[in-house]
Amino acid sequence: MASSDEPFSCSICLERFRDPVTVPCGHSFCMSCLRDYWDRRRKARCPQCRAAFRPRPRLGRNVVLQDMMRNMEAASLNGGAPSAPPAHEVLGVEHAAAAAAAAYPEHPATSAGQNLVKETRRRVTEHIEEKSREIDLLKKLIQSFYVQASTAARDSDGIFAELLDFLQQRRFEVKELIVAQQEAEVTQARSLLQLLTKHMVAVKRMESELMELSHVPDVELVTELQMCESVLNSPMGSWTFCPDVSFGPVRKAVADVKEQIQSLYHHAFPSVASAVKDVKLRAMEKTPEEVCDPASIPTPDSRDDLMQYFSEPSFDPFTAHREISLAERNRAARRSGKVRDYPDHPDRFDSWCQALCSEALRGRRYYEVEWDGTVSLGLAYECIGRKGSSDGCRLGHSDTSWTLQCSAAGLTFLHGRREVPVSAGDARHRRIGVFLDHGAGLLCFYAVTRSKLRLLLREETRFRGPLLPAVWLGSRSAVSFCAVDSL
Repeated sequence: MASSDEPFSCSICLERFRDPVTVPCGHSFCMSCLRDYWDRRRKARCPQCRAAFRPRPRLGRNVVLQDMMRNMEAASLNGGAPSAPPAHEVLGVEHAAAAAAAAYPEHPATSAGQNLVKETRRRVTEHIEEKSREIDLLKKLIQSFYVQASTAARDSDGIFAELLDFLQQRRFEVKELIVAQQEAEVTQARSLLQLLTKHMVAVKRMESELMELSHVPDVELVTELQMCESVLNSPMGSWTFCPDVSFGPVRKAVADVKEQIQSLYHHAFPSVASAVKDVKLRAMEKTPEEVCDPASIPTPDSRDDLMQYFSEPSFDPFTAHREISLAERNRAARRSGKVRDYPDHPDRFDSWCQALCSEALRGRRYYEVEWDGTVSLGLAYECIGRKGSSDGCRLGHSDTSWTLQCSAAGLTFLHGRREVPVSAGDARHRRIGVFLDHGAGLLCFYAVTRSKLRLLLREETRFRGPLLPAVWLGSRSAVSFCAVDSL
């Protein structure tokens, strides 16, 4: 056993480092020792300085320290070279030589030790320069992304403004066309009205004159009657009127144009939304950390291990069924039976009372949901059907979604044509944790309580694309996504 003050010994097991890891406060330990230490405690703290970490840090090997250990062991086998500086000073390698001399004054620094320090400093310098370049590049990309996004927003505003101008011009054209038709028809009708009025005046005058001809001789009567006949046979023409005249067909024609424009927009909008979502700063490629064996599932009763992957999803309001009301910045949903006046949208569920979240998940993600009533909690591909009541639109009833159905009667896992009952006693747990390891094809559901985390179900499959958190709500049911510090 190494002494407790040996610079490259773990302060937990007092042995030389095995798979060394460094926590945020700067102290280093064996990976297995630190995991065991944290698993026995509710909070992740540094065993040496007692600094608290929340969420629990994700442990990764300190490759620089591991290489130094390996080189020192080789140097010791070749001639007893002295140890390198203390582990807590690994990042401060500029003091390595002084620290080595202070730790082992009876062994002067050898050329092998100095070469080790020099090589380590060179690697650290290169690493700093590389990461500095990445930081500078990322800052420039972020600034450029803001500029391009603002430009795209202005351009889209301009395009829609042009479209609005076009529609406004067509609106005026149709209005002018209606007014012109009104004026033309009314002018003709008024002219006819004047002619008919004059004719009626002449006929009435003739009628009064005829009443006075009862004592006129026959010779004079012939002349008067000829004059009356000329009035009655005047070329007025024959007119047929439309008593049920209506502008209803005009209104219908304009409404048909509106529906065609809306239909065209709804058909084309998904391509616009897809183009926007494809503009990403970070390529969605699988890193070695994201590709793992399903056997590497986090310890079922260790919530701290899962919290390093924690995310807080929010609902996409354009997908929510009209009976779902959203609250708490779209992180809570409730079905009360009242139909909301949501606008039509191609992504909106129109039959099943469901909603999807905005952010598609890849890699490792963990989130928690509180539920009440009868609900389904799960994940779905973006291609899940939205219109109609077929199984292709229903969570857990096709190969496009996975869901855990929760009610007072118990819990049931649904996918495609499979139904897997979960213990009925688990229905008392009103907080469900969902863990996704996309690269490993792993989906887990947990019952979450203040004291522990218990695995309910584990599903292994192969995911074809990103997944969206999804919910279905029964009558008078509700769900809400939990914040990181809400338990």
